[in-house]
Amino acid sequence: MRSNLMIWFLLTGALSASAQEMSLSLDEARAYAVQHNTQMQTSQLNIADGRTTLQSRTSVGLPQLSASVGYNHFITLPTSLIPAEFFGGEPGDFAEVQFGTPENMTAGISASQLLFSGPYIYGVQAAKVYVELLQQQDKVTANDVKKNVELAYYTVLIAQKMAQIAGENLEVVNQTLHEVSEMNKAGFVEEIDVNRLEMTSANLSNILANASRQEVFAKNLLKYQMGMDLSQEIVLTDSLEQLEQGLVLLQNDQNFLNRPEFQVMETTKRLNELNVQVNKSSYLPTLAVFGSYEQAAQRNEFNFFDGNEPWFETFLVGVQLNVPIFSGMDKKAAIESAQIGYDKAVVAEQTLKQSVQLEIAQYTTDYLNAKDDLATQQSTIELANKIFNTAYVKYREGLGSSLELTQAQGDLLAAQANYINALYSLLNAQTNLKKALGYL
Repeated sequence: MRSNLMIWFLLTGALSASAQEMSLSLDEARAYAVQHNTQMQTSQLNIADGRTTLQSRTSVGLPQLSASVGYNHFITLPTSLIPAEFFGGEPGDFAEVQFGTPENMTAGISASQLLFSGPYIYGVQAAKVYVELLQQQDKVTANDVKKNVELAYYTVLIAQKMAQIAGENLEVVNQTLHEVSEMNKAGFVEEIDVNRLEMTSANLSNILANASRQEVFAKNLLKYQMGMDLSQEIVLTDSLEQLEQGLVLLQNDQNFLNRPEFQVMETTKRLNELNVQVNKSSYLPTLAVFGSYEQAAQRNEFNFFDGNEPWFETFLVGVQLNVPIFSGMDKKAAIESAQIGYDKAVVAEQTLKQSVQLEIAQYTTDYLNAKDDLATQQSTIELANKIFNTAYVKYREGLGSSLELTQAQGDLLAAQANYINALYSLLNAQTNLKKALGYL
């Protein structure tokens, strides 16, 4: 019974650990980041806030309806002075009289409707364009997030590959060290040969430990870029070999003009144009209609709910036209400022186009250089492998020295590291080029 419980706990523990692990391809990592990255969440909140602003601007032009109830209790009625001669008194004298009732109540409803307002019309249009601008900025943010996730994903794979290479080399060196130690005990090799291999083993152990720690940090960086809890365990399903096979030379087909940054600049220009129109329309009249209905009651005592007592009603409708005549130079200055804002947006768009073209030229150069470097490092690693195998065989047969073997081992490790770094540079260059060309 106890053994059955132990097996059950082991199985459930294994299943729990497996359930906590998340497998991620590069595409899945990008998709997760778009949903969970904090910058993306902030961007979505900005869009929601923009829509709220649009609703607020639009509501100004909708019918405005309000109701009111008022109650006044006069502890002392107001006193007025009127000529005493009205009551037969002497001319020049005044009589004190009190008008009204101590209990007063009013209840009414009022409504108004804006019929025409230039700033309102253009302001609503500007609010709609502002929401579009926020949505386009959201796409820019998404591209930045996806780029950062790609680069972080590559960093994890590089750290894993370096740890793998160090581990494989360490295994070979330790095996050779064991064999050489036995040969030293038998008197076939000198102790210095053992010492050289021990130094190589220690260095490789240090490289392996550093690569393992770097992998942990790189995974945390990836999770941070994705907006994932750092305690979440992840396993990357794409390998460097798969990503290398997927490398393609991107073509500059002017697709970069579809980058969301250009859409942002175009929308910014439209927004500034509308800002000019908003300020120009402030010279136009504003027209509105309004109406109100009110009932009032005056009583000597609080009996407003007595249906037999009268209420007196007032009902009115009206039209209000406001015509701006002179407001100093404020409106003129506002129009000029808005026009300057538009001109600045035009210049910014031209600057963006030039900077993107420069980016494309730079990243294309980086990509081609990295591609050539990778091919060179591929040849170098093949040659280093050949040299190491030859040195290993010669040493086993007593024809080579331990110095030659450790040198060949070091050259092979350096060639492998250079190849991995060249591949990392190529992947980074392609990601940067994809973003510059608008393919990300």
